[in-house]
Amino acid sequence: MNPLLLNPFREEAKEYLGISFDEVSQDLLDFGINKIKTELDNTKDRKYLFPTGPDEKTDIISFYLFCQALSKRPFSSESRLFASTYAKVYRQRLSELLIQERGNKEKKEEIIATIKDIIDVILFKFPDITEILRHRAESSKNRDKKNSNVITEEPYVTIKNLDIKITDEVIRDLEKLKLIKISGQSRDSYLLPEYLIKWTDAETLVNLTESYILNGYIVVNDSILLKTFVKKMEQKILNYIKSIAEKTKDVKLPIYDEIFREISKISGFLSEIEVQSEELNPEVYPPCVIKALSGVGAGDRNYAITLFLSSFLSYSRIIPSTKIFSKDEKPSLNETQINILINEVIPLILSAANKCNPPFLEDQPQEELNIYYHLGFGLAYPTLDNFGRSKWYIPPGCAKVKENAPTLCEPDSFCKMYFYEVTKKELLDTLKGNTPGEKILLTLKDRMRTLNEIIQKTGLPEDEVKKQLLAFVKNKTVTARRINNPFMYYLRKKRALKRKADIIR
Repeated sequence: MNPLLLNPFREEAKEYLGISFDEVSQDLLDFGINKIKTELDNTKDRKYLFPTGPDEKTDIISFYLFCQALSKRPFSSESRLFASTYAKVYRQRLSELLIQERGNKEKKEEIIATIKDIIDVILFKFPDITEILRHRAESSKNRDKKNSNVITEEPYVTIKNLDIKITDEVIRDLEKLKLIKISGQSRDSYLLPEYLIKWTDAETLVNLTESYILNGYIVVNDSILLKTFVKKMEQKILNYIKSIAEKTKDVKLPIYDEIFREISKISGFLSEIEVQSEELNPEVYPPCVIKALSGVGAGDRNYAITLFLSSFLSYSRIIPSTKIFSKDEKPSLNETQINILINEVIPLILSAANKCNPPFLEDQPQEELNIYYHLGFGLAYPTLDNFGRSKWYIPPGCAKVKENAPTLCEPDSFCKMYFYEVTKKELLDTLKGNTPGEKILLTLKDRMRTLNEIIQKTGLPEDEVKKQLLAFVKNKTVTARRINNPFMYYLRKKRALKRKADIIR
């Protein structure tokens, strides 16, 4: 197998990149998309998972073409999907190679050399097991004879890369941890762990208290090696996409847009929300947000800070739009917007956490990472590189807030207000406004309105408006809605404030 099919970041990849991306063929795009679909649909199509002949070159070039296309939006979910899926493809290739070369240490050394810049891995070398068993038998015999002066030579093997010896003492430790099992002739050498990788690379994949660490390296089997390889390869691809963003920002090629659209279709999103950030306006915060910002008691802290306030403040600052609730659209943030989250929104959340009684993060410091998780940074500290590691949670509705943090919910008059909206839009085309009912419906033609707005707009008496609205609601011509989400409260009150200011001007 061409080493670049296992690790496309090797130096020799440069010889494949001397092409003009202005004249790339449709085959490159199709190959890359089909490779993603093959992995996601689990079709096992070897043409894309294990390409041969001319397809090898297509595989390598399409990888770099896709990276360049996605570097236009390096923090998008499309980039995450691409990196995650391709990492799994490379894992499948590595897995097959390791199976093919099982027992061939020379070939395995070559494979490890190929992926060395992706994951720091060393072959774990065992002493001769027969010699280990012989040593144990002789040592036991000498102990039985109480002949403490007889010293039996302990077999060992040296791992030069780490300058350590693997002795019977190490083997016994591995047995105690049930990482290996040596029982005379019944032993199965295939069960022996074969690799050493940096423990920091595998810390989220293993239970460290049940693992064996030597000089900062952890002893692992094929399964953990492959899981760690996927994680590290995904990071490598994402970092590469981000690293070339500056170089490609002024490059405009139709195929870049086409690649992005095709991956968007696969990811299940039909369009991207246009992000137009706005400064937060505390004047129009709902009562629950004001209470959460002021600090809450022990019973409501986790929900109020970690999920509710984090989601409300982040979306209100970055994407103050009802589109965040759409299943067919999604946001794609740029570096500036992610930095706003890190430098402006997170300090507000942490400040509210500190005002709780008792202070939330002093009492439960582990919850700080949970806050970052709900903001989309994963269980890691907020950085540009970490954004997109987890789902960015949308603001919960009023019912959820009341259920999980009941002390926050104290509705004001705006919470209780009804907003009227025409449901039978086809009626509006034939109306002339000759009757009170028609005047009311035409007032609702462009947007939903409150009772007071309808009265003001039509000039009709309050009793008449109420009577007409009640009839319209009963026959389902008009829908009466109340605010059911604090985020919607914020948006509607902000718009109302703006309209009021426009009228005054």
